[in-house]
Amino acid sequence: MVARFRKKRTFRVIAHRRNEERIADRLPSVTDRGALDEIEAVSKPRNEIVIASFAYSGASRFTDGSYGVYYAAFEERTAIAESAYHTARFLTYTNTPATVLYKRVLRADVRGAYDDIRARPATDAIYDPDPANYAAAQAYALPLYAANVVDGIVYRSVRVANGTCIAAFRPRLVANCVTAGLLAYAFDGATIDEIFAIEPIV
Repeated sequence: MVARFRKKRTFRVIAHRRNEERIADRLPSVTDRGALDEIEAVSKPRNEIVIASFAYSGASRFTDGSYGVYYAAFEERTAIAESAYHTARFLTYTNTPATVLYKRVLRADVRGAYDDIRARPATDAIYDPDPANYAAAQAYALPLYAANVVDGIVYRSVRVANGTCIAAFRPRLVANCVTAGLLAYAFDGATIDEIFAIEPIV
């Protein structure tokens, strides 16, 4: 089954340095900031944050690392849950002590025709929740990517009940990417036990 989207709003959560500041935010005039945003839009037709997902990709559910994928979710809560799981897993693996991490919520429009596997049972190997067991999902995705007949995969989240995720194979499918909010993840040394909204998601 193929799901087609003309302009599907999605959410993604990425790392954020709290002192990170755009040049535009330093300008005193709203008019000046608007002008700079217009220049930036012309000089950067593809958002560098989106490109980074493809340029610096490692192995994940639907890629063995030989090509990049832009992962996002249809719901804010799903994007946060997916991010929190993988962040906690990394921090635990690296024996990181209790800390607070800052995250940026991205909102972007995704378009294209996607292989829709949401009807597959949760027991399907593609849906194995353990990142160490992504081989089946990677083997499924590789011929789809190589054939270039569909633009990616839309699938059920394994972290949130009734959550939906999307994996876009190419940068041109992602547009209008903006920062929609800022979060703080409190890691207690074993799990992320609290998540705070520093700036509400809009």
